[in-house]
Order: sequence, then C-alpha cells, then structure tokens
Amino acid sequence: MIFYRSWSPVQALSFDLDDTLYDNHRYIQGAEQWLMDYLKSEVHATAHLGPQQWQAYKRKVLKLHPELRGDVSACRKAWLRLAFIEHGIAPEQASQLAASIFEQFIAVRSDFTVPEASLSLLKQLAKHYRLLAITNGNVDIQRIGLAGIFELELKAGGEFKAKPEPSMFLHASQVMGLAPQQMAHVGDHCITDVAGATKAGYRSIWLNQDGQQARQLQSLPDIEISQLAQLQHLL
Repeated sequence: MIFYRSWSPVQALSFDLDDTLYDNHRYIQGAEQWLMDYLKSEVHATAHLGPQQWQAYKRKVLKLHPELRGDVSACRKAWLRLAFIEHGIAPEQASQLAASIFEQFIAVRSDFTVPEASLSLLKQLAKHYRLLAITNGNVDIQRIGLAGIFELELKAGGEFKAKPEPSMFLHASQVMGLAPQQMAHVGDHCITDVAGATKAGYRSIWLNQDGQQARQLQSLPDIEISQLAQLQHLL
C-alpha cells in the first residue's frame, strides 16, 4: 500500500466493477463468443458474417455516431441493428431483434458471481463507509451477486458520459449529498478511474495488480494498492 498524499478519512467509497471487483476478461470473452455463435446459428440473414465483419459494423456505427463511444450498450445494439438492416431485415424488426439479442447477451455476460473475498470485503467496508458503484460497463449488478451492496449504482450511457469524464462522479456526489473530496474512488484503470476521479475532485485509490509504473500515470492516485484486500487497512 503506497500513499502518494496524506490521507484523511472520507465518508463514501465508489467502486469500479470490471477488473476491480472481479476478473472481467474471461466473462466478456465468453459472452462475445456466445454472441458470434448465436448470430451465426440463429440469424440467417447475417450468418455468413465473421468477427472481423462485425467489428467493421461497430467501427461504422462509431464513425456515424461518435457519441455512442462511451455507451457500450447502445453501441452494441446500434451495430447489430445496422447489420440487420443492411442485410434485408426491416428497420422495426431489426430494432426488436437487436434489443432481444442484446438482453440475452447481458444475461450471458452477467452469468457469474463476484468472488466471495470481494463480497466479504465490501460488507466490511459498508460498516464504515457509504458504498456506490460507478462503471463504464453494462454488467447486471443484481445477477452477479451485488444486490443491496451499493447505495447508488451508475453506468455510463444516456445522460452520463463514460469515465474519465466527470459526469457520473459529480452526479454521485450530488445524490449522496457529499462534497467530492469526501469521496474516494477505487478502480484499476489509470485513466478512467484514477484520472477521472481526480478530475472530479475525488480522492482516488488505484488497484494496480499488474505492477504498472506510477510515472506512466496522467494523475497520481492518493493511494496505490496491489490487492483489493488491502482496503482493509482503511477500516
């Protein structure tokens, strides 16, 4: 545990989800494979498309609608819909089909439970801090075992720009009735989490599990930890 600034107690801890409370890579990779298999077997109009062609649709959507870059859910539904329309499916049917497939994707993507060690730690922290979640992802928080853990849950999309933009951080501060400096954000990403929190006036706790060099950061965190369990020192 490394302190880069003098630490004074905060009243709330916000948490990133993916790759902070659990290893997200295998879950999202599995969901992406499920999606490719489903599209190939169940949607005949686009069954001939491969992963590279689907990626091209994603790039096309982001070029047409750059505002979707920070909204992973809306972006995915948009590139599915675009591909369906370009392969002969009527627009209304394409929208319905994209929405239906997306809901199934989220179910597959959220088919896991947060490790017991993370859940236990959060419950301990909840005795001393108000807890909230601030994520750029779209995992179903209820399905993965986090129901009732957080006082507030914010996801990028719609009115909220993705981290490192400050909109979710500032909204959370307002809803919680706390000044940004009374809150600390915990996350693994040096830009979206550390720089984003710092920009919003939060304290920041960087989960550096990969041994990255602090000199590479845009903004220094208040605290650097190498394992989530080290947050016990804040109890």
